[in-house]
Amino acid sequence: MGKRDYTQLAENIVANVGGKENVNSLIHCATRLRFRLKDHSKADKAALEELPKVLTAVSAGGQYQVVIGDEVVPVYEAIMDQYHFSAADSDTSSGLSANGSDPESAEPAEKESWFEKFVAVISGIFTPFISVLAGAGVLKGLAILISTLHWLPAASPIYISINALASGLFTLLPIFIAITAADKFNTNRFIAVALAAAMIYPLTDNKIPDLTHLGSYPVDFKTYSGAVIPTILAIWLESYIERWFKKHLPAVTQLVFVPFLTLIVAGLLTFFIIGPLGTELGTGLAYGYKFLYNLSPLIAGAILGGTFQIFVIFGLHWGILPISQINIQTYGYDTLLAVMFCAVAGQFGAVTGAIIRAKKAKNREIAISAAISGFFGITEPAIYGVNLKYKKAFIFGLLGGAIGGAIIGVTGVKCFNYTPIMNVFETPLFIGRNSSIVWAAIAGLAAWLCAFLLVVAFGFNESNTEKFFAKVTSGKKSLTEKKSAAVKAKLGDAEDEAAAVEEPAVDLSGLTLADTIQSPLEGKAVSLKTVSDPVFSSEAMGKGVGIEPAVGKVVSPVDGEITVAFPTGHAYGIKSDNGSEILIHIGINTVQLNGKYFEPKVEKGAKVHKGELIATFDVDKIKEAGYDTTTMVLITNTGDYEAVVPSTGSTKSGDEVIKIYSKPTESK
Repeated sequence: MGKRDYTQLAENIVANVGGKENVNSLIHCATRLRFRLKDHSKADKAALEELPKVLTAVSAGGQYQVVIGDEVVPVYEAIMDQYHFSAADSDTSSGLSANGSDPESAEPAEKESWFEKFVAVISGIFTPFISVLAGAGVLKGLAILISTLHWLPAASPIYISINALASGLFTLLPIFIAITAADKFNTNRFIAVALAAAMIYPLTDNKIPDLTHLGSYPVDFKTYSGAVIPTILAIWLESYIERWFKKHLPAVTQLVFVPFLTLIVAGLLTFFIIGPLGTELGTGLAYGYKFLYNLSPLIAGAILGGTFQIFVIFGLHWGILPISQINIQTYGYDTLLAVMFCAVAGQFGAVTGAIIRAKKAKNREIAISAAISGFFGITEPAIYGVNLKYKKAFIFGLLGGAIGGAIIGVTGVKCFNYTPIMNVFETPLFIGRNSSIVWAAIAGLAAWLCAFLLVVAFGFNESNTEKFFAKVTSGKKSLTEKKSAAVKAKLGDAEDEAAAVEEPAVDLSGLTLADTIQSPLEGKAVSLKTVSDPVFSSEAMGKGVGIEPAVGKVVSPVDGEITVAFPTGHAYGIKSDNGSEILIHIGINTVQLNGKYFEPKVEKGAKVHKGELIATFDVDKIKEAGYDTTTMVLITNTGDYEAVVPSTGSTKSGDEVIKIYSKPTESK
């Protein structure tokens, strides 16, 4: 299967977050594009949620998050290939803008609360290497199984290798944190890594004592394995120190003396002040969590298991998960990850129940895809695709998570290694002292089964398309209602309604005809609002018509120049000699055919005349492949005109299908 082209989706996403000028930086996690925007108000949430592949969009934690699901990586790469945004996840608060320019030249950032800033920092630091954390967690589970079940002796080179691969990342975690924190705080990566390496180095030298004294002041050099808070604070401090030396040292001396002096000052402050302070903060946080959890493990487990996925909705779980690593560093184990396992299982159970209860083929298809993601610990597709959209399924998932979390609390299940994603492959991490993988499995199964049976027994209100948390106000339809209408159109349930759509009358008095667009092919012209693609039907890309083709021949609708000619042959951009910009898009999602059944006849830059052949395509073969052949003819610079008036009905090549009007030019 050929690689999908995400170019158009990338362009649409960037356009609807306020354009490239509104983007400071962009990173991604397992399911989300995480934008740092100059002005969140410029983002169009409604338009984003209408885009294919976009599950939802939410502003949280100082970021504008566009939830994609499983295909987030190729979408992210397509955006970065086109726009080359900074991947530092930084704003202007640290003294530099995301691209390293003077912050005074950038638009002021939206004011954020301290909690939003905290979550933005934590997510910006951990999300870039989330996948390797999850992979190392699975490796650690395998190493635990090998050791516990005595599959290999402890001295086996194979076991030692697997354990080293699994444990190396977590022991040297400050190195990874330093790299991403350096990007976050706009400081030199290599100085940051050198500082983090210095924090870890004493662990490699047996001659260095665990505890030394500077006078009567105790200094612990061997406490930074896997350290989170001390490393983040150290790199934050180092960023200010480095900038100070860059500002005050002569340029000729900076190559050597900026890193030299930064390391000395930041290093000594880290070992004597920042490191111990960060360690105490982490210990205090771990103690506070343990104290609250131990008040009633049953209640704490139920509350955490029943609410954790609510934090996931807003991407705020990244502000919570580092507690798990701190717990493991402090006590050698953690309970939050064990509860999270059940929270994930609950939403997984709800979406698998939806597979059985779904009456609509499209919903069943979405549920199956989301269930596969949920099995691997990624719940956003399940939440946004089915569970939260039909609120009953989401609530049942939360109930399942609460029941599983309560079992975790009562039975004392613990997790002995950190992982940011919990799934069945991570369950060996529950093996350890005073913990049971069996009870972990029972709790996870209970969470899954509870949600699954509730959805199977009571359904999930498939006809109810209200979102759990909000509707679009001002008398507009909720976004899920819009999506449901689009889905109905795709399934053919709304064909009668679609046929009844009429273009509203336009007052053309006082306007001048600026251009006439002829039909590029023979068939039936239909209202753009009836086509089964929300990007086109919403007119986000411009007004125009859809044409259901009878013959697979596309000709130029104007005299002009080919400005875009996709190599796949499915789409062409033409600039008319009169100034109008036309997009001819053959079929819906036909880019996935990778040029199959299309034969381009022109290239970018070619001059064309009305009626000149642009491309041919096999209508029947494309339909047999499962694609809608409706061809969009759009005026992409609609905003430049006063009115764009399409015509519908049977049409032949050369018939007028769109008239474009502008205000008359005032004579001087």
